Amino acid sequence: MQALEAPVTTALSFSPLVKQYTLEEFWSLPEPEDRSHYELIGGLLFMVPPPDWPHGDFGARLTKALILFLAGHGDPGNVYYPREAIYTGETYLEPDMMYVSNERAATMGKRRSSADIVFEYVSKSSASYDYTTKADTYLALGVRELWLVDSDNQWVEIRYRIVRDDSLVWQIIRFEQGDFAESRVLEGWKVSVDQLFEGLV
Repeated sequence: MQALEAPVTTALSFSPLVKQYTLEEFWSLPEPEDRSHYELIGGLLFMVPPPDWPHGDFGARLTKALILFLAGHGDPGNVYYPREAIYTGETYLEPDMMYVSNERAATMGKRRSSADIVFEYVSKSSASYDYTTKADTYLALGVRELWLVDSDNQWVEIRYRIVRDDSLVWQIIRFEQGDFAESRVLEGWKVSVDQLFEGLV
């Protein structure tokens, strides 16, 4: 009789007690088969579900508004979309959209380790992660402004990076129907919440 050993396979682990990933290990992981993707925060692996409707539609509206504003104000920076990422050390995040000023880009070199503004389009499947873990990670990475566009609640929550009691925190302002969501990073740029969600909810 001969004993056969089962082939050794490396299973993914989402528990930091089992496995923490380096950036190189993270990059070598196989892609999920259901349009989800992985993100890495401090070596911890997170599964991000695929976007729900109308994610792409209000994303297109925000993109158009932002690019038109930048074009009319001297092109002070660039707009990036997935699969462009923010990554540094053992952290790798893919925002739904981000704006990086020319000044900040010049300080980072080839590795984009932060952004001036990050946009996340919140859906039911990702809301908890977007509002907590991912938002706090963006703060730690030096993002100056975070837009959380929530179609279920029909609001845009903007978080502005400020210093309070010698600590970096988010100042949170929620813009609802009838409001104009306003950027502080790009002074003068504002978006009608009504127009952003019109016909999509």
